[in-house]
Amino acid sequence: METFGVGIVGAGTIGKVHAAVLSRMEGVRLLAVAEPREEVGRQLAEQAGIDWYPSMEELLARQDIDLVTLATPSGMHPDQAVMAARAGKHVVTEKPMAITLEGADRMIRAAREAGVTLSVIFQNRFHRDVLKLKKAIDAGLFGRPVYGNAFLHWYRSQQYYEESGGWRGTWKYDGGGALMNQSIHYIDLLQWMMGDVESVEGFTATLAHTIETEDVGSAAVRFRSGALGTIQGTTAAYTSRPPRIEIVGTEGGATLAGSSITLWEPREDRELLTAEDLERTRHPEEGEEWWLTHAVQFREIFRCLRAGQTPPVSGEDARKSLEIILAIYQSQRTGCAVQLPLETGER
Repeated sequence: METFGVGIVGAGTIGKVHAAVLSRMEGVRLLAVAEPREEVGRQLAEQAGIDWYPSMEELLARQDIDLVTLATPSGMHPDQAVMAARAGKHVVTEKPMAITLEGADRMIRAAREAGVTLSVIFQNRFHRDVLKLKKAIDAGLFGRPVYGNAFLHWYRSQQYYEESGGWRGTWKYDGGGALMNQSIHYIDLLQWMMGDVESVEGFTATLAHTIETEDVGSAAVRFRSGALGTIQGTTAAYTSRPPRIEIVGTEGGATLAGSSITLWEPREDRELLTAEDLERTRHPEEGEEWWLTHAVQFREIFRCLRAGQTPPVSGEDARKSLEIILAIYQSQRTGCAVQLPLETGER
């Protein structure tokens, strides 16, 4: 298939991002948006020159739609992904893919049974320096990694949590707070680079906002490799700083701040990225829109579909960061370290 017909579910902030990216993409025909709020849905439809439907069922009934993107509150993703898969549509969903492991597993199973693909947006994996750091770790350029740390210190106002229908910071729709919604990007990068997590011991608190979930979270991490690490995530900081990944090894180390390497101390400095890597990643320019890297991941998704390959990032892959966060929440509730893997459905 050279050209894919695409429908978007959800016309909020991320739905607008998807529309901006997909409407400009070669080999993609953006056809429709499903959004129950008529004013919001019609506004995006008019801006993008596409059809609006008040229900997802109406969008899925279209035979010319091959792929559906989910830009809806996280707690809605499992039911919507299952519906789309059973309608024979490929599924791309925003992070987190679900808010429970049971929900994530339903999505993975439905896509497999329907013979369609499921991929999750983790656009930060497609920053050039992110891939360079991962390849350096895999090549042993820092020796044996002994520490892998992820820090996200951001500011979010109370208004941020109250707008867009007030779904953010709720257990039902957001599935968590600063860890689940914001920090998950860098938790994903940490486990992608350092490997599977064996156990966590975590703490969470709500210190600066009137919300159900945490606005401060912290955890000690043990990786299956034996390395240790730390995760910190907050939306209660006085200002937002670039998130950081810190890698410390027996023969070197590196720091990634935002999307750029700011400390680079390998035991030997050599070229790591191939011409193909350069083609499939980008290095953001200072001051540009944060969502432009979405276009790189979407481009890779459609390239893989045309080639009959599994698109990045698969449901099974994206499930890992969700499990880590759910383990931190469980540790907070029980006051004990939590071993992974978790039993399906635990939060």
